[in-house]
Amino acid sequence: MSRPDPDYSFRQVAVFLKKDAGLPVWLVGTSRGTISATAAAIAFGNEELAGIVLTSSVTSNKKTGAVPYQKLDVIRIPVLVLHHEYDGCKVCVPRDTSLITRGLKNAPIKKEIFVKGGANPTGDPCEALHWHGFIGMEKEAVEIISNWIKKPTP
Repeated sequence: MSRPDPDYSFRQVAVFLKKDAGLPVWLVGTSRGTISATAAAIAFGNEELAGIVLTSSVTSNKKTGAVPYQKLDVIRIPVLVLHHEYDGCKVCVPRDTSLITRGLKNAPIKKEIFVKGGANPTGDPCEALHWHGFIGMEKEAVEIISNWIKKPTP
């Protein structure tokens, strides 16, 4: 038995949501989800997606599919890259997010935002209760994202 093509399945969901809601569809990926959101934007984003938001992006070339090493020049929709300055995850290095924005040569609008608020990180630096998950500033991070989606600006 063959497995269904995940790009096809995901694309069908995006098409359905766009048609059913009559609203633009945005993908927001966090950490490993940035790999999938980027791949979706490359595969079909120019048709079904209004844009993507990448938070705590996987930047290390040691991880298969790391965002900077995908075909970013194919993306032709708005992209927001949001990262916490103190993110200590070894595969989501803040200083490497510029590799993403530089690779988005054909995105009509792209923006890189760094934040440094929040408080009391605990546990694994690659998990939600640390800077990686915008601990203590989740509401602010969501506001930044939602405001940018409403009016994408460089």
